[in-house]
Amino acid sequence: MYDWLSEALEADAIVVTANRRLARVLRHRFDQQQLIAGCIAWPTPLIESWHDWLKLSLRNVDRQRALPTIINAQQSQLLWERCLARELSESGSNLQGMVKLARDAWQRLADWQVTIKDVARSAQTDDQRLFASVAGRYLAILERENWVDDAGVAEVLLRAVREGQLQMPGQVTFAGFDRPPPVVASVQEAIRAGSGEVRHAPASENPPPVVLQSFDNTEAELRAAGAWAREQLRDGTQRSIAIISGDLEQQAERNARLVREGLVPGWQYGGETQRRAVNVSYGRSLSDYPAVAIALLLLRWLVRDLTSIEVSQLLRSPLIGGGDPGDRARLELRLRRLPSRQWTPRMVSGALRDNDDGERRGAWATMLDGLTKRRQEIPLRDRPANWARFIDETLQSAAWPGPGALDSLDFQLVNRWRDLLNDLARLELVSPSMNLETALNRLQLFAAETVFQPESDSEAVQLLGSLEPSGAQFDAIWISGLTAAKWPAATSPSPLLSRQLQRQKSMPDADPSDTLEYARTTLTRLLGAARTVVCSYPENDEDAEQTHTHLLDEFGIQRKDAAPDPGWHAGTLSASGKLVIVEDSVPPLQPEERVNGGANILQLQMSDPLAAFIAGRLGVRTLQPQASGIPAAIRGTITHDALQRLYAECPGRSTIAGWLDQDVDERIGKALAIAFSRHQRYADAVLRELLALEEQRLRGLLRAVAAEDVAREPFTIDGVEREIEFQEAGVRMTMRADRIDRLPDDSIVILDYKTGAKKTLLRGDGEPHTYQLVAYACAVTDPIAALLLVNIDSREVVVDGAGRDYKGADTWPDNLERWQQELRLACEQLRRGDVRVNQVQGITEARPRNLLSRYTELVRDA
Repeated sequence: MYDWLSEALEADAIVVTANRRLARVLRHRFDQQQLIAGCIAWPTPLIESWHDWLKLSLRNVDRQRALPTIINAQQSQLLWERCLARELSESGSNLQGMVKLARDAWQRLADWQVTIKDVARSAQTDDQRLFASVAGRYLAILERENWVDDAGVAEVLLRAVREGQLQMPGQVTFAGFDRPPPVVASVQEAIRAGSGEVRHAPASENPPPVVLQSFDNTEAELRAAGAWAREQLRDGTQRSIAIISGDLEQQAERNARLVREGLVPGWQYGGETQRRAVNVSYGRSLSDYPAVAIALLLLRWLVRDLTSIEVSQLLRSPLIGGGDPGDRARLELRLRRLPSRQWTPRMVSGALRDNDDGERRGAWATMLDGLTKRRQEIPLRDRPANWARFIDETLQSAAWPGPGALDSLDFQLVNRWRDLLNDLARLELVSPSMNLETALNRLQLFAAETVFQPESDSEAVQLLGSLEPSGAQFDAIWISGLTAAKWPAATSPSPLLSRQLQRQKSMPDADPSDTLEYARTTLTRLLGAARTVVCSYPENDEDAEQTHTHLLDEFGIQRKDAAPDPGWHAGTLSASGKLVIVEDSVPPLQPEERVNGGANILQLQMSDPLAAFIAGRLGVRTLQPQASGIPAAIRGTITHDALQRLYAECPGRSTIAGWLDQDVDERIGKALAIAFSRHQRYADAVLRELLALEEQRLRGLLRAVAAEDVAREPFTIDGVEREIEFQEAGVRMTMRADRIDRLPDDSIVILDYKTGAKKTLLRGDGEPHTYQLVAYACAVTDPIAALLLVNIDSREVVVDGAGRDYKGADTWPDNLERWQQELRLACEQLRRGDVRVNQVQGITEARPRNLLSRYTELVRDA
């Protein structure tokens, strides 16, 4: 392959490629050729992409000071935004979308050497006239400041040659120019005029007859392509394999996964090396990479407050902050228990410090203090270069991008990010000063529009788009997706230039015949790019039947049975053998072992033993999502805290009844003030309003609780939020009863507050819905008169219970004894290590523990 390359580089000759990818490939191939030839050292080959070569050539101009300053893509974009902003502000159009269209049209004008006057004269629509006006303004700025953008560099070079300020090289070989624009032809003519020689990389050999395969769908097609590539590499010979996917730009990650399924079955659990077995040419936006996304989110904290969800993202990320991951996880869980709000770094630091129960906040606390200080030191405006330095220092102080040495791909990512910071600093040429928020907006835009694909050492299997292999050669190539619907692909000319002008200048896709011819040229090149070529297409795509492109008919088609589809690797695993039940047992409770979770664990033991084991003995908790507003759990906590404060002095019924209305309001106000205080301390404006509404709601509900207490038989509150030690059948745990009342005969009533949907203690058959209160009854020695649920919902307070003066009063002692025996049996099962799975529960109840219980598989196989 590339036998022409050594000759093309003799005597300081130059090879110019259509894109940087081909330049990189040719440099690598040239180095390999030198090694094969026995060389131990050689000059760096002069192989450059078109735009890089133009800029390098301008360095040889005699009068450098007379040359215009070259502005980069980011500086050009800012100028276009300014030129377009005035016209688009009134229409409400998408500024960034219009900037992209304008820059594409501007590049096309430069490549096809069309003047703004031609554009203005030919404009037919309002958008075309607007572009002509804005482009004229943009050009005037460039000329006034003596600037030139990337699109105009070629014209500057041609002008320098005409004026005798630049001597063109003696021999230049052009490679990969399938559709060279007129400006390339002009440069080539300038080389010839200077007695230089223009060569072209030899075209591919005549394509062989087409071997065509069809598959049921795209998934089967790409998996089969991966399996084919594996066969090509089976003998261990180093070969270059390419798989072409026409829709790679839109489906890069999906298509790469499908190819890996065939190439490296089981790649998902094979490590990063297996994932990189396929070298995907098209990358993702830089802002989509976690390291960059987290960096941008942290930097946003300098200019605005973050939501609870955003702060949680920062806490969960190992890329910033440092510190022990376990400590950070505990901090994040604590944050979830606080109401959702907007947070400053100081507020987060204070809230987590107030709730500190011994965990080390360490490095993260230091980072928060540093961010707080930096927010206070931000000037109103500064130079872009200073903002770039400020941003870099902020990230360094936050230990970004995490501990440990960077691997090759992460190192490339960090370097690409720093390139963006340099681009931000260079904005000073067109924007001498800006505020930090504007600088961060620019950086966010740069990252979103920068497509990043790290260079990989793996060259064996490359997944490429249809245009990227231009000029490249391979040992074997598989061209997929060759349907009539996609070859030729649907294209459209620039909407900002008149169709008449584009046809007159023979611009790309101005005429359907041009699009067809380019598709034919592209396909011819691909078919001749390797000795072994496979073509394929899906018979169905997005529920539509497909046929192969008629362009293939020109090469002669040899139909071949489709290569076998390896299918999904996970499917082969599930069919590899029968499910084997391994008899194993959970060790029984040890004498010193305590069960976590309180009475709820005993309830779980009676309904789903495995869930009780997971929560009570393993200590696994369901991770609750960060809710907006005031979560139900926090509303419940506030209600419990307020009731505890209201009844902290343990009054009796007569005392409560004797409280005057004003006294009740005052007591409730004090109780609520204490219950709400820790949540109001760091509340933002929205949360303060929500808390005020919640406080107003609870005032009425607490009055209703007092009224319910006054309506009962005489009692004295014996304790609120009382801690109870529970011991039954070897199970030991600590419980907490919301409230215990003592009656005149020295018996007690145990109450439990419920702040969610209204619940009843007993089912229709007289048996308990929940055994929580029964567990409390087992833990105390006093005679139990009744068990009560106090439902406190949004509208009313309803008391439901069992015992004296309530349901089942006639059989109360016998019922309570039976329930206690059932609970003791559950304790015995928990002690023995019973971990059965409740297969009759609903999927909603089973979902939180499904990964551990395998409930879905058990139900399916039952």
